[in-house]
Amino acid sequence: MIALFSAAAWGAVTLETEPAAGVETVVAVQDPEGDPRGGVTVRVVMRPGLSGERELAVGITDGRGRIRWTPQEPGVAWLRAGDEDLRVRVAGPPPGSALLLLGALVTSSVAALVRGATSSRR
Repeated sequence: MIALFSAAAWGAVTLETEPAAGVETVVAVQDPEGDPRGGVTVRVVMRPGLSGERELAVGITDGRGRIRWTPQEPGVAWLRAGDEDLRVRVAGPPPGSALLLLGALVTSSVAALVRGATSSRR
C-alpha cells in the first residue's frame, strides 16, 4: 500500500514493452496526476551497484512524455527520469537474431573453406 501511494505521489516511469537488448522500446514518464511529462531527461544505469556500473543518457522526453530506448546489452538496469526510478531486467537479444548471426558465420566459414580448397588445387 505504501509503494502504491508513493508511486502516485511522485509520478511513474513505464515501458511499452519488456526491454530486450537490441530491441527498441518506448519509455513513458507521467506526473502524479497521470499526465505526460515532456522535457524530462531520461538516463539508464547499467549494472547498478556492481563493478562495471555505467550511466548513459537516453535523451529527453517529447511533449507526450515519451522517448525511444534501445538497450545495447542484457542485464539489470535502472531507468531514471527526473526523480523517478524504474528497475528493469533487459533480456538477451531475440533468438532470431542469434540464429541469423550463427547462419552468417557458418556460411562465411564454408565459403572460406571452399575458396581455400579451390585455390590450393591450382
